[in-house]
Amino acid sequence: MQVRLRGVTSINAQSEPLYVVDGVVLSNVAIPSNQNAVTGAASGSNPALTQDAQVNRIADLNPNDIESVEVLKGASASAIYGSRASNGVVIITTKRGQGGPLRLRMTQRVGFSQLSEKLGSRRYESLEEAVDVWGPAAADFFQPGVTFDHEEQLAGRNPLSFESIVDLSGGGGNTRYFVSGGWRDDGGIIENTGFERQAVRGNLDQRFGERVNLSLGTNVTRTVAERGLTNNDNRSVSFYMTLPFTPSFVDLRRRPDGTFPENPFVASNPLQTAALMKNEETVWRVIGSGQLTLDAIQTPSHSLRFVGTGGADYFTQSNDLLFPPELQFEEDDGEPGTSLLTDADNLNLNVGASGIYTYQPSSAFSATTSFGLSYAERDLDIARVVSRNLVGGLENIGAATNIQVREERQRVEDFSLFAQEEMLLLDERLLLTAGVNADQSSVNADDDKLFVYPKVAASYRLEQPMGWLDQLKFRAAYGESGNQPLFGQKFTPLEATETINGLPGLQVGDSIGASDLRPERQREIEGGVDATLFGNRGTLEFTFFQKNVTDLLLARTLAPSSGFEAEIFNGGELRTRGLEIGVGVVPLQRPDLQWVFRSTFSSNRSRILDLPADVPTFRTGGFGTSLGAYQIEEGASATQIVGNDTLPTGADTVRRIGDANPDFNMSFSSDLTVGRFRLYGLLDWQQGGDLINLTKFL
Repeated sequence: MQVRLRGVTSINAQSEPLYVVDGVVLSNVAIPSNQNAVTGAASGSNPALTQDAQVNRIADLNPNDIESVEVLKGASASAIYGSRASNGVVIITTKRGQGGPLRLRMTQRVGFSQLSEKLGSRRYESLEEAVDVWGPAAADFFQPGVTFDHEEQLAGRNPLSFESIVDLSGGGGNTRYFVSGGWRDDGGIIENTGFERQAVRGNLDQRFGERVNLSLGTNVTRTVAERGLTNNDNRSVSFYMTLPFTPSFVDLRRRPDGTFPENPFVASNPLQTAALMKNEETVWRVIGSGQLTLDAIQTPSHSLRFVGTGGADYFTQSNDLLFPPELQFEEDDGEPGTSLLTDADNLNLNVGASGIYTYQPSSAFSATTSFGLSYAERDLDIARVVSRNLVGGLENIGAATNIQVREERQRVEDFSLFAQEEMLLLDERLLLTAGVNADQSSVNADDDKLFVYPKVAASYRLEQPMGWLDQLKFRAAYGESGNQPLFGQKFTPLEATETINGLPGLQVGDSIGASDLRPERQREIEGGVDATLFGNRGTLEFTFFQKNVTDLLLARTLAPSSGFEAEIFNGGELRTRGLEIGVGVVPLQRPDLQWVFRSTFSSNRSRILDLPADVPTFRTGGFGTSLGAYQIEEGASATQIVGNDTLPTGADTVRRIGDANPDFNMSFSSDLTVGRFRLYGLLDWQQGGDLINLTKFL
């Protein structure tokens, strides 16, 4: 799952929002399975682009445990998270226990999936037509009127899927609890594909006297994903990279003796690959959270509360892939049989302490002062083994004549301080907020330097300005946030090489980090109007925003005499402007009948305002100008696509051929409740935005 909040915020840094679940900063890394060792997908025009169809770890969350989701889109709202908040923050709160007698809820879902739309394959009317396209070899296989539906044979399964859910909630006195369990099993439409998840959660709230409250939460999840082989490749081994080069008159089905015929037109039989290969990803994940609250002062006009939070997110991921020697493409590569193993473990820790003081001398005025500090740590370790030429076809990674081992380790530490003042004035009509966050991180060149991110916001509310207008609120905000450098960008990499005369050697990498490498800085201003209409039967939200991102993380070419090819440094500026509109209507509202309709509209545009003099226009992503690539150039959209085109004069040139960013997005939702019956529907609409479907193209 990929989430983008308010358009483009970076070129080379992270683009995903920060996920916080019950106060725990979750890891959302997507660890490749290393299937590239077989597919070679990252070779050619995209040597640095991972194409292993990896899963980002936010997918481990059980949706049935979620109570609410709050999205902090603007820099003013997310500034408290400092240099990790440039892409926004998604705050998820899980269900807690409710006081009272035990409540038991059980849900059972059963269903199936099936192939909904086929790409189709050309059918040939005569031998001459088939030979003209496929060459003389077609004569050995073509039979008039005989064709084979390879897509149906590959993806025609429709196994049963199910999900079982049970949760308990209750409590009495000072204790509340919530316990849930779930088991989901989705069968895949391709052989040896599917998804399975088991999850258990327990949340406990315990109050000690009148002043102390302790909240604990724990979640254990196990997922198993059988991924198949459906992504891009450059060796014609992936299913849908083989089918375009296989004519429909060739029979690829399994023989009665269990073997598969060879594909004479490309060295891979996708039906054989699907039946015999294994691509399994197993994840165990444990998330624990805790919050201790002390109400130190409680008077009619003063209150002081201290809050301590902490949490840990730990998971292990194991990717086990097997391509046995009898696969057609394995027989032809000189080292038949490949076994791949990737073991990764990640630990996220974060602790924090804060104080909240509220002064409310009357109902017309209140002031809340918040302050605190936090510490976070991220530790990721990935070990990969590639074993080729399996002895006897054994799966063990040690049963091979060619074994390669690699390991990647990352450790990041962050520390931050924050303070915020919030004042509610004029009988709760005027709200003023100001705050500042200062943080430091080990990924910066100077890991002791504090980077400061301020924010201010104000809103004013008018009550019943007109007969049909219940409430009108004007709001404006300014905030700054950051986007940290990627791990390792500040270092000059050293890589172990083979021994030289028995002595181990290190090879210096081809890039270095600038001596002042620092986070990208985002400055965002937004303004808007909210209105409630017709006796709370209608709502309207209107927001305009502009964010300028400076100190972009870029790479510049160095002189060969330096010994390096490139330097990672900060420079340049990116601007994104956008508009957001939300409309809600309640056409029907009675005790036993309610109908809620809501529509949203959003649109944004980005532009590269400045590139340093030593960074010329460059291309990134895509598959070269023959199929389109992103081009970063001053004065142009950050998501423009350039490619080969023919001018009216007949000459060929490379120029702008499209833009990946849509013109706008809209959604329409309808929620009708009649007694205990509910009918819900959602329509999502994207207008514009260019993309290329390489599967259909091939």
